[in-house]
Amino acid sequence: MVKRAPLTRAQRREQQGALPTAGAYGIDAQDAGADSWIGRYVIHAESADEARARIRDAGFHKRQISAHWSPALQPPEKLPTDLGAGDRHWYRSRLDDSGWTTWEQLPEDYRHPGQGQAAIDPASR
Repeated sequence: MVKRAPLTRAQRREQQGALPTAGAYGIDAQDAGADSWIGRYVIHAESADEARARIRDAGFHKRQISAHWSPALQPPEKLPTDLGAGDRHWYRSRLDDSGWTTWEQLPEDYRHPGQGQAAIDPASR
């Protein structure tokens, strides 16, 4: 029996068909402002690379992230209606005791609080 070489990423994508690249990307991450300490953050990006860069630039760390969302895998809750092509804002929903909050728009240059400042809400100052 002859063992075949594993497929490359490009070959797998070609076999499976093109995956959408532009669209909503997001993460579930630690959020001290939520009752459950979980927040859902979404952005619109033209590619997965752009989304990864924006998530990194916003200060999210791998240890804080519990789920990733993409155009191919959307979160179960409805996405914000304002989120669309050309929109550079971040959107956040928090998991509280009564469920997910409504989406709130964050600045384009949103920075997630560092772990040492996670319990401090800058909006309350």
